[in-house]
Amino acid sequence: MFAKRRLDLAAIEGALREVQGRFVELSMQFTEPRDPFTDEVLQNVLQGYALIDEYVAQDVDLFHLQHLNLMLEINATVLCGKDSARRIEFAQHLEATEAHFFNNVEGGIKDLYNWYCAYRSESVWKRAAGVYVRVLSKPQLFIEGNHRSGSLIVSYLLMRAGLPPFVLTLDNAKGYFNPSSVIRNSAKHGVKSLYELPKIKKKYAAFLEDQSPDPRKFFLYERKLPAYQGGA
Repeated sequence: MFAKRRLDLAAIEGALREVQGRFVELSMQFTEPRDPFTDEVLQNVLQGYALIDEYVAQDVDLFHLQHLNLMLEINATVLCGKDSARRIEFAQHLEATEAHFFNNVEGGIKDLYNWYCAYRSESVWKRAAGVYVRVLSKPQLFIEGNHRSGSLIVSYLLMRAGLPPFVLTLDNAKGYFNPSSVIRNSAKHGVKSLYELPKIKKKYAAFLEDQSPDPRKFFLYERKLPAYQGGA
């Protein structure tokens, strides 16, 4: 049986608040300028963690054909939260994102799904890193919010494997934002991508594994999941 709540959202909020409080200082180490880490952004990301927590609790496979559209809800949540008024305000943008998600041949969900199916047997670290690369590289999976959405999908994959989620902290902010800038400026397709993207994926997988926290840090209690055997 899967529990309804496993993530310690208060602990995650605490880590994000620490980053928010020193974001100007931290941003001096970033290779590209970042948007301000506002309270709205933080709260929306927290709601995103609550959402993927429910996905894992309900044993939802985001990479099953019937559930691919649930990634759109992750993106909508990081952009405008769960507030119905904000959803109405963003309605046109969300509709455009949905069209982009399903119809963009080079960078939409079909590209991500095909990549995932081809590499499903890899370690969870490599799969998670590869998914992040496919979400963020050009053309991106979503119109906006690819960094936050991609990181939540990464966290979902890690949690499905019984591992802690990726959470932005003071210690990993530089290691997260600077490689993300490299990925964002890389193309999914073309001759260059054939040798560039696998190297980026390998480095990002190592980053995810190296900074993975003690499970007690972001979980309320020991997770009741079967031992990881590979696969989603």
